Amino acid sequence: MNPLRRIVATLLRATPAPQPGVEGVWLAFQPEAVRLGGERIDDFAPLGPPRSLEATLGLGKVLRILRAARLAAPAERSLLARGEEAARWLERAVGARLLLDLAPRSRLRFAAWTDAGMETVEDVTDVLEAEDAFLVYRRNHRQPVRVPRASVVRRTTECVRWYQVLDIARAPGPAAWPRC
Repeated sequence: MNPLRRIVATLLRATPAPQPGVEGVWLAFQPEAVRLGGERIDDFAPLGPPRSLEATLGLGKVLRILRAARLAAPAERSLLARGEEAARWLERAVGARLLLDLAPRSRLRFAAWTDAGMETVEDVTDVLEAEDAFLVYRRNHRQPVRVPRASVVRRTTECVRWYQVLDIARAPGPAAWPRC
């Protein structure tokens, strides 16, 4: 079974990253089909720091959107570390129909309300209940977190799900769609 999903979506907006010191563009896509629940797909294209793998991948996303929207792109590396300028270029592509390759992603989070406050553990792989504590195992074989049961008032484990955009291309026209 292939976990990738290929959908047709429209670019809704491109906004620069609001945090100072973070260079990149937030992209919002609206799927045309209801297969994903009709929810909007948000993705981040990092553009800095220059000469990093993440910035190169983010620049590739921006340039593929411009190419799919049939817009001329600026010089190849002129958008690195310039999120606001990349967002201005992408504003002209708003409304373009794109073909997105998506991969479903998820992350578990453990939250416990204790006498001392709230304790949250990110990137959880498993939660075991021992007699005296909850053992919260994390990804990448990091040391487990031990939360004493006596101090826990309430607890929850929640799953955060999203779709990661892996590839962007020009959407085919209605004539190229298969007939059902």
